[in-house]
Amino acid sequence: MVAGTFGLPLTWITSSWYGLIPLVFLFGGFFYLMMWINELPRFWFGPQTKRIARALVLAGTMATFIGLTPAMIGAYGDVLFARDYPYRNLAESIGTIVLGIGIVVLSIGLIIEWKRMPRVVDSTARRALDTMKEAGYGLDDSRLWVGIDPMLNSWGHSYPAGDESVIVLHPGSVYGDEVGGLYQTIIHEMSHVYLTQKKHQSHIEKTYEEVYDPIVKRFPKKWQSKIIRVAMYYPGEVFAEDLTFKVLEGSKTTWAKVTLEYFRLRRATQKSLAISSKRRMWGNALILVRNCYYASEMERHQMPDPTGVAKKANEKLLSSMPPVASSAFDYFHQVFLSLRDDITTGDYKKTLEDYLSKFIALAEGRNSEGADERKLRRAVLEPSNRLES
Repeated sequence: MVAGTFGLPLTWITSSWYGLIPLVFLFGGFFYLMMWINELPRFWFGPQTKRIARALVLAGTMATFIGLTPAMIGAYGDVLFARDYPYRNLAESIGTIVLGIGIVVLSIGLIIEWKRMPRVVDSTARRALDTMKEAGYGLDDSRLWVGIDPMLNSWGHSYPAGDESVIVLHPGSVYGDEVGGLYQTIIHEMSHVYLTQKKHQSHIEKTYEEVYDPIVKRFPKKWQSKIIRVAMYYPGEVFAEDLTFKVLEGSKTTWAKVTLEYFRLRRATQKSLAISSKRRMWGNALILVRNCYYASEMERHQMPDPTGVAKKANEKLLSSMPPVASSAFDYFHQVFLSLRDDITTGDYKKTLEDYLSKFIALAEGRNSEGADERKLRRAVLEPSNRLES
């Protein structure tokens, strides 16, 4: 974008092919920031902390589009009316100047933002480490990495990397205030890391692999394996939230506020959009589990819902799905409520196996396990007592 900014005036005075290179940089930069990594929408939408970088990006983006207006009007006028509007050359010249200024301001805002962001994350992470230690849940920070990933699908994510642990954060979590903002997001991810470092039953990677690998062989499509992996992490989220609420005072109130807002919006009741009916069924099953997880956490920690918005949203979602969804919802609800910190590794593995079996049955539109799943489970799993709703 910066290269396009300073080379942009040449575009209007040259007829050579290389005169279009600045436009490639300019609009390529806009495409990358808007469509690929969603950076410009991050500045425009959603509640965020006030800062000079955001003000510059907003002003620069507005000036950029204002500067493009005369040329766009001229182009549409040529196509639709086959005539120029009065003083077109003057308007486009002024527009070019405004466009250049806008992109310069926008670029400065982005540079300030990206230069400051790592420092903000680093200082917040250090404060979170101190908070965890003071609460009695200290981490081995010599084995901890924290980074920023604009392609992340959530505000934060953590995962083991050999003997070390990695926390990656979406840029939107740095200055946004969803789920308590950056501080609470890092505390939550550090709770995952603590449970991993302490080898808590819910955060043993080997357990997940032993449950996940046999199932994903039956459903090898990339979108299926991704949905299965997302669904199987919800039980582990229960333990991480339990720890977050213990460590961070007031985090429960913030979590409840954000969750109730989620149920008020269409996301809680909007079914999955996909071309194939099978993919829609899998997407809807994941939405149901996500809603059930949020509702169960509110009940688990006695968070008030004065207007019953969560119950209404779940009833609306279930009413639009097959009858099997209601029994599955009750089952998932019981699973999330019954998880306890003293669960053994074997019991957690069995619970996870049954949980995923029920999820796949829902995603496939079956009332119970099909013959193929029963055969698969007999082949790879030991007989065990099943957790039922």
